[in-house]
Amino acid sequence: MDIRAEDLTFRYDDNRETAPVLEQVSFELKSGECAALVGPSGSGKSTLAQLLNGLLSPASGHLLFDGHLRDDRFPNRRDLRRRVALVFQLPEAQIFETTVFEEVSFAARQWGTPKDEIPRLVESALEAVGLDPEIFQNRNPLNLSGGESRLVTIASLLVIQPDWLILDEPTLGLDYPHKVKIKAVIQNRRPESGILLITHDLDLAMAICPRMLALDQGRLVWDGSSSDLLTRRAIFSEFDLAEAESVRIWQRLKTAAPEVTLPEPLELETWAAGLKGEARTKVNNALKEIQKTLIKL
Repeated sequence: MDIRAEDLTFRYDDNRETAPVLEQVSFELKSGECAALVGPSGSGKSTLAQLLNGLLSPASGHLLFDGHLRDDRFPNRRDLRRRVALVFQLPEAQIFETTVFEEVSFAARQWGTPKDEIPRLVESALEAVGLDPEIFQNRNPLNLSGGESRLVTIASLLVIQPDWLILDEPTLGLDYPHKVKIKAVIQNRRPESGILLITHDLDLAMAICPRMLALDQGRLVWDGSSSDLLTRRAIFSEFDLAEAESVRIWQRLKTAAPEVTLPEPLELETWAAGLKGEARTKVNNALKEIQKTLIKL
């Protein structure tokens, strides 16, 4: 399902003298694509997610789904929330069922999925997030680790097979193994299922989302290549974003070894491992010095 936003403006009150949370935001998301939504805190990212999901309505502008205005395409807003599913920040705080099976199956039961299909869908959703159904489905979700709980909440929306899954800071506060599982969820999604990833983890965003949208003070200030934004723009001064660590290493290596033709930042590790002789020694020594510098920062 394609989504198009046309001049979206939103305020949390009716006072037109206050600055809007979002102002004249326009973009289009194509079915099945993965795009990252980035920007400093307070830039309007979570508000935009709730507009796309139908929890909020714009003060002005339009949302279109497959070319149809939102209210024409989804007169019942509940149907929109099934097609565009939203995982909030720290969603594990909203878990309320007594078993993982009941938690993951909740949305499917609410939307009238045939009872005999639910076990298969729950099993598939748990497997998709890297949790073994045999081990987890009968456990109390309140006794899970933070990372496991986050994966369960994502599975509880995968079970309804939405057209779009919006993930709001899905890796916030997680350890590396659980970050890897969430990355796998995004990469292994159904081909027709789109992802909008809201994150401050720019390394993750660049690794899995070819396209990046950046908000700053409620305005869309970038819509284009993730790599172009993170490697070829002064993102801190222009968009109030911190550099991705992989980009910081890449930029410092360019300075330390200007005669070397470098690959894209995320390919550095594999590229460096394949070097031989003097080039390998020089690049590895430069990388060691760069890492020391970054540790001090």
